[in-house]
Amino acid sequence: MSRLKITGIGFGLISLLLAGCADPGDVTGKASPAASSSKAVSPSAGQIAADPEKVQLFLTEESIINGDIYLEDNLVHINIVGLDSGLEQRFAEKFTSGSYILHDVKYSAGELEAAQKLLADKDLHNQLNLYGSWIDVKQNKLGITVPDDYLEAAEQTLNKLIDPGMLRFEVQELGEPSVTGTIVEVKSGTVGSILILEPGKEDPTYWFSFNDRSELYDADGQKIESTGLKKGQQVHIWGTGTVLDSLPAQATVRRIELME
Repeated sequence: MSRLKITGIGFGLISLLLAGCADPGDVTGKASPAASSSKAVSPSAGQIAADPEKVQLFLTEESIINGDIYLEDNLVHINIVGLDSGLEQRFAEKFTSGSYILHDVKYSAGELEAAQKLLADKDLHNQLNLYGSWIDVKQNKLGITVPDDYLEAAEQTLNKLIDPGMLRFEVQELGEPSVTGTIVEVKSGTVGSILILEPGKEDPTYWFSFNDRSELYDADGQKIESTGLKKGQQVHIWGTGTVLDSLPAQATVRRIELME
C-alpha cells in the first residue's frame, strides 16, 4: 500500500525500472531529496497560495514530470523530476512565496507506481516473502518490508527487475515476541489459525493464521506442524508485522514457540 500517496502525472516509462539505470549512491533512501525553497518574486495578481489541489492541477496543465506531492509543516512539498531554474521560476510566478517547497527527485510518481505494480503482476510478495510494499513519497522510493532471513534473496531478485536506486528495504528483525498468551481455540483447514488470550485480558485479543513460511517449534526447539498446537498451550508468537484492526485483531504467524 502506498504511503502519503497523492496521484501524480501518468505512468513513467517501464524501461526506467530496469537494472542498470541506478545511481551507485544511496540505495536505502535515508537521505531526503534535495530541496529548493520557494523563491520570492515581485507579487502579481496571478499569484496564489499553494495547496495540493491547485498544485496538482498546475502540474497537469504544464505537463511537469513529478514524483508526487505531500503536505508537511503547513507547506506543500512538490517532488519535481529534473528541477532547474526555469521550473523554479514557473512555480514562483504561479504560487506565493513561502507556501511551497520544491524537491529535485529522480523518479516520477508513474515510475514508482509501475514498480509497485510489477511486484503484484509477478506475485513477488508471495515468492520472496515480502511483508509489504509502499510508495515513499518523501524519499521518492519504493519501500519494501522483508524479514531479515529473506533480505538477501529479495535484494538479488528485485535489483535485477527494478532500478536498485528506487528501492528502500525495511528489514524486520525477529526480535522479541509480538504476543505471548494462551491458545483458547484452534481452527484447522486450508489456512489454520489460533485464537490467543493474552495475560490480564478478559477476552481473546488475536486470531493468528499460518502461511507456508510460518515456523512452529516446541519447547525443546524442535520443529512441529500446526496440528501440534492445542487449546490451553502457552506460546510466544512473532507476527509478520501486518495486523488487521478488528475484534479480535487478525495477524499472520512468522514464528511460534511453545512455552514449558
